[in-house]
Amino acid sequence: MVLLWGSTWAAIKIGVAEVPPYLFAFERAVAVASILTVAVVVLRQSFPRTRATLLASGISGLFNIGTSWALIFWAEQFVPSGLVAVFGAMAPVWTAILAHFFVRGDRLSRLKVVALLLGLVGTALLVGAPTASEGPNALRATVLLAIMPISWAISAILIARFLSRESPIAVVGIGTWVGALFLLPFALTQVGQPQQWDARSAIAFTYLVIGGSCIGLVLNAWLYRKLRPTTVTLSQVLIPTQALLIGGLALGEEFTLRMLAGAALVVGAVALNAKAGAGARDTAIEPVASAAD
Repeated sequence: MVLLWGSTWAAIKIGVAEVPPYLFAFERAVAVASILTVAVVVLRQSFPRTRATLLASGISGLFNIGTSWALIFWAEQFVPSGLVAVFGAMAPVWTAILAHFFVRGDRLSRLKVVALLLGLVGTALLVGAPTASEGPNALRATVLLAIMPISWAISAILIARFLSRESPIAVVGIGTWVGALFLLPFALTQVGQPQQWDARSAIAFTYLVIGGSCIGLVLNAWLYRKLRPTTVTLSQVLIPTQALLIGGLALGEEFTLRMLAGAALVVGAVALNAKAGAGARDTAIEPVASAAD
């Protein structure tokens, strides 16, 4: 999952350089939702049926697909792809806080807190701060991207509590349809704008649909059956390092010694969290009972 998602940021950068970002995001969502819906039928899997699981699938898709893709695809016009990925490294912080209260078997500990703080320091080194010379859109994107991981954390808790026993393909399929509906009005504002589909953008789009979503998102949902929410979302602190390297090598984006130091701290945070969870039962995590159960 990390290998797939770490390379999607560069693919998004390639795509939005040729196609209006909201259209590109909407078309990706429709393609993913369509493929996964057909897969559920062909594989004879079941869609979520209870009100709680349907609502959780929809809200998760709204956050993971709708709001996130709208922001990410827009922000990559102004911010290097690797740095956009870095903001996702805050997701484990918010997930750890929420999981402490809502998911049995996923509690905060001193070592976890140290790991999270170390990850935050590494992330700060990786990101730096945009200057006024980069333009108002870069500053605006930075603020919005800093808030985005909160929605990812909420989605992670919803999946862990309500959806870990559901078909991952069906859950992601429903969520992606909801995300597509959210993206539709944004995409409509860009209808009629020039689109320059070529081999690079077509390959990027295909990779995002198949690798990043049909495989990556489904694998992510499946992992909640086996791992704690904070363990799953901690992958977000590994992804930026890979994304920065790909952005620097493939797209010519900046990669400095400061970023390298930040990446090293992030990897250290992952190692500490793994050590903190070694003594806990990391499989078959049971969700906290709720009224809906």
